[in-house]
Amino acid sequence: MAGYNMFKVGILFSVVLVCQAFPDMEDYLKIDAIDVNSDEFGQVMGKTSTNCSCGWTNKARIVGGKETLANEYPLIAGIRETADENIFCGGTIITNYHVLTAAHCTFPFRNSGVQLVVVLGEHDQSKVDKGTVIIEVERAIEHENYDPSKYFNDISLLVLREKINYNQIIGPACLPSAKTNLVNEQVKVIGWGTLGYRKDLSKVLMKVNLRVIPLTVCKQNFRREIHADIPSQICTKAQNKDSCGGDSGGPVIWLDPETNRYTLVALVSYGKTKCGGKEPAVNTDVSYHLDWLQKKIADTKPGMHTCSKV
Repeated sequence: MAGYNMFKVGILFSVVLVCQAFPDMEDYLKIDAIDVNSDEFGQVMGKTSTNCSCGWTNKARIVGGKETLANEYPLIAGIRETADENIFCGGTIITNYHVLTAAHCTFPFRNSGVQLVVVLGEHDQSKVDKGTVIIEVERAIEHENYDPSKYFNDISLLVLREKINYNQIIGPACLPSAKTNLVNEQVKVIGWGTLGYRKDLSKVLMKVNLRVIPLTVCKQNFRREIHADIPSQICTKAQNKDSCGGDSGGPVIWLDPETNRYTLVALVSYGKTKCGGKEPAVNTDVSYHLDWLQKKIADTKPGMHTCSKV
């Protein structure tokens, strides 16, 4: 089963940590977490607009590491097999026909004959949510240079058989329009991953606030996997908080202060097996792969466009 890339892949605890380009991991782990009131995030437009509606949220007042409000984040997609009701990876809606996820989520199913589906408008897996939509995946396109042994280019584009009809609880994330330095910025991870090391998958959608840390610091834990001079990944951490098994491929989103909309900046990729430890999580940088992504969208569904800041 697809997971958190042999290391781990998964979900959320809580809290946030403030960090700078510290020389080692211990420094930023000492910083206390802070709560974040998301009451108005993604509700009203900011001073800068987007070329299409994206990255909005539905009313909530919940801080990091807790259950999300039902349908708080319309951009989230769950990925599962047709014959299995359990979501094993996350994804993000980016067009009416495309969902973005991690390559390690779809790679194991190549030539398997297993039908994958995306679940949209979902919150609680233990019951039938009103407004939930399930669409079959027509094709999964992993990056041609995806390396399962080192986790490079861990990105996969899902092409759907049917059109996603956007509504208040189902809609796309904004994509980056350019590379942005997010070091020390707060980001959010959402998913149905495990609630901790050796714990069960969450039945309800969860979220956690994390901080982006420098790749040079992250490399201390992943010397073989991280190339600080090739910015194709983003590392995140917070004090005793993390993504975990089952969150793989799910969105790492950043609230753009100019648009007041959530931008998909990364995809959950891998981390150490024991979630919530001192080690950071490594995520695939979406902006680094924008050219690849736009080409695949044009090749599979001409006329489809992503949304971004203008």
